[in-house]
Amino acid sequence: MVTGRDRWHRSPSPGRALATPGAGAATRRALRIAVDGPSGSGKSTFARALAEKLGASYLDTGAMYRAVALAAIREGIPLEAEAELAARARSAQMLVGERVMLDGLDVTDAIRDASVDAVVSEVSAHPAVRSELVRRQREWIDAHGDVVVEGRDIGTVVMADASLKIFLTADASERARRRLAQQAEAPRDGGNSLQSKDSLRQAMEQRDHMDSSRDASPLVPASDALMLDTTGRSIAALVATVQARLGLDVTGGEVWQPDTRITPIYRLCRGLVVGFVRAWFRIKVAGRENVPSGGGFVVAPVHRSFIDFAVAATAVPGRKLFYMVKQEIWDIAWLGRLVGALGGIPVNRNGVDRDAVRRAEQVLSAGGVLVIFPEGTRREGRKVTDLQEGAAYLALRANVPVVPVGIAGTDRAMPKGSHWIRPVSVRLRVGEPIRGPLAEPGRRVPRSAIRSLTSELEAGVQDAYDAASRDLGELA
Repeated sequence: MVTGRDRWHRSPSPGRALATPGAGAATRRALRIAVDGPSGSGKSTFARALAEKLGASYLDTGAMYRAVALAAIREGIPLEAEAELAARARSAQMLVGERVMLDGLDVTDAIRDASVDAVVSEVSAHPAVRSELVRRQREWIDAHGDVVVEGRDIGTVVMADASLKIFLTADASERARRRLAQQAEAPRDGGNSLQSKDSLRQAMEQRDHMDSSRDASPLVPASDALMLDTTGRSIAALVATVQARLGLDVTGGEVWQPDTRITPIYRLCRGLVVGFVRAWFRIKVAGRENVPSGGGFVVAPVHRSFIDFAVAATAVPGRKLFYMVKQEIWDIAWLGRLVGALGGIPVNRNGVDRDAVRRAEQVLSAGGVLVIFPEGTRREGRKVTDLQEGAAYLALRANVPVVPVGIAGTDRAMPKGSHWIRPVSVRLRVGEPIRGPLAEPGRRVPRSAIRSLTSELEAGVQDAYDAASRDLGELA
């Protein structure tokens, strides 16, 4: 009998490893993810994809029970003979990885045959068989670091202390369709014919009943399991859901979390920038009473100069501001570091930047203040028109107000194309907050509501810009 680490293959893991050898790995508890669910729910495909994404080792415990069932069929062991089946489980040499080996033979396809489907529940219901295979599974888990283990009792028995327990479900018809496709792809052992979809569905429902009602390790979700219905959902979407639950983003890195505190480094950077623009431009701000006293909100300034992002900060004292800023700013190393320290969120303007939108939503959900220039880019002239819909969309999604801000004078201080900042007077006017209709959590924001709020915002920014220009004496 093969023992120790040599019993198992580690699945290829090109994704980012969550643990590395040495002192760094010793400081973190190994990540252990349990994936349970009925036949056809997508456990194997999902668990393999998740393990690959996380750089974790993967174990399909169901393949072990199938290997014992296959041995029983081939060797004529009665299905009710618990002692004989347990003895066979103990004597079996198994390699479970990309391929499944049983006593030196490749049985990867054979264990998926319909004949094995028909008896595996009966074989796995025997407590003595389960005891032996659970022992082996725990030994494998202890011999590895980060693991994704899938089966029917992982979160409740095998790995009850798992970092995350997942229970997959799917519509019965969808499960039958998947299993039929799986059987069609695999060579059939002993010349068995393919089952029909209806017979497969009936067999799967019968197996579900047997698995969930057996005395030893029944198929039931753990009380703290994450329930995922895989019907009609892509594996990538399911993996992304789990990564978010683990505090990872879809690339495998840590999820960005907005820190709305005014930290010492933020206070220093903002103090230097705001102190400079106040002194250089002799800034005066009107309408500060319109700034919400707490909670999240969107600040929507007019945009006529590159320095507007710094000037806008004077409108909202005492709060940390986050900015939606074009990604190209980070091409200038020192400027990118400064903007990042001041709460800049890089935005790729070539299409919809979903990561930037997600970050913006996180800021507002955390009660932060988000600055968005709704015109999208620097404009010229007195007319505010053709606003982009991002500010309205985010305000509606987060159920927060949007505050229009007019800035007058920066177009002369640093007009578009200029490399110098002239010391001219600048005036700001904060308009009254604008609220759209309350959005129902989790529901899509109606396009009509986005258009309506964008139209209101356009008028609000125009009024604030005109008022700031009058304060500066540029308009009568």
